[in-house]
Amino acid sequence: MRTVRIIGVLLGIFILGNILRIWEGPRCGTESLDLSLSRDSLTAYINIRSGMYTAKGFLTGFQYTLMTGFADSVDRSLGIMGMNRRHDCWTMLSDGLVDIVAVDTSDSIPDPYAGTVSLSMPFRSYAWAVRQDDHALLHQVNMWLGLITKERVYADMERRFFCSYNLSSYIENGTRTGRISPYDDVVKRQSRLLGWDWRLLSAVIFKESRFSMGARSRRGAVGLMQVKPSTAAVYGVYDLFDPEENVKAGTMFLRQIQKRYTAMGLDSVNVVKFTLAAYNAGESRIGDCINFTLDQGLDFTDWETVAATIPMMAEPEYYEDAEYLRHGKFHGSETIRYVRDVLSIYEEYLSVVE
Repeated sequence: MRTVRIIGVLLGIFILGNILRIWEGPRCGTESLDLSLSRDSLTAYINIRSGMYTAKGFLTGFQYTLMTGFADSVDRSLGIMGMNRRHDCWTMLSDGLVDIVAVDTSDSIPDPYAGTVSLSMPFRSYAWAVRQDDHALLHQVNMWLGLITKERVYADMERRFFCSYNLSSYIENGTRTGRISPYDDVVKRQSRLLGWDWRLLSAVIFKESRFSMGARSRRGAVGLMQVKPSTAAVYGVYDLFDPEENVKAGTMFLRQIQKRYTAMGLDSVNVVKFTLAAYNAGESRIGDCINFTLDQGLDFTDWETVAATIPMMAEPEYYEDAEYLRHGKFHGSETIRYVRDVLSIYEEYLSVVE
């Protein structure tokens, strides 16, 4: 009888201990997890439909931020293979070219890969796909997502990427806000390097990509500030899918351009306008525009004068014999519109963004 009572007491202690452990819940989803893998890095692909539209463009940013958080938690570096570029992500995953693919849960796994690919637990309407035989990674992904999605940091992330950044209501009501995009903190940090109002740099980013991390031009420019890999490499930046690095590369390029026009003695307003024009068309092309305006006997230090002269550069009677025009004729309407649009967006930001 005494033995039975002892067993009963021990059983009660065991049950109570488990109840207390369940009640206590997970301590923290962001603590380092032990991932038993031979590789020291992870490669991911974000197969979420997005584009140069604010509401959709933020989806890639949300996935990227979540993925980098996971990689940090398992003490691995993360490389992004691409974002929604019509690649066959299932083949890449199955062949081992990538380790994780972010997908929409409405996108079912194609039949040929149903036996080789598994989906993680869903979050919002998304999931991460991994290879079925990558048991350690699948376990760590599910464990981390299960923990992180219950934490405040995840709720803050959702608010950051899924809240409305539409400024029309503020403009209509004459009220103000402190937000432009989920990347405000990044833009504020990098704008100091340039000496610009962060709202002006935000206007450039909106014009370039509408804050879509996955934006890519036909010329190979990538990300928020549409920076080419060759340009970024000059400044030691190689991960253009990283918002901080992308904006850093774009800002350093803008600073280099700005120094040229500052050295020419232009006033501060025209320095900005010429810098924007050169960011869009290239410094050499804008150099042609300046030389052409100078050749016409007009004020080449005033952007509006130069912009009014540029249409003449598309007329044969002006450009054919102009040896100083290294790039030949230039229509320039896109560049003129670019400068005007960025400054217009900036004025809008000034009116409502603190």
